[in-house]
Amino acid sequence: MFMIGSSIKEHIAGKYPSLTDLDQGDLKFNLDFRSVYATVLQNWLETPSKPILGEQFPLLKVIKA
Repeated sequence: MFMIGSSIKEHIAGKYPSLTDLDQGDLKFNLDFRSVYATVLQNWLETPSKPILGEQFPLLKVIKA
């Protein structure tokens, strides 16, 4: 997933996926997309993410303060 814009820190979140350790031929994810979504909701749109996502997910340090 790519995040582009002037408010985004130059940062790589998560690890590169392994090309040898696959899940039925697919890459295994190592970063839950809901953390990205929660981060955008809370740190950019300034709205609580828990009511939308149903629970609180860890926030990423990818949006400039």
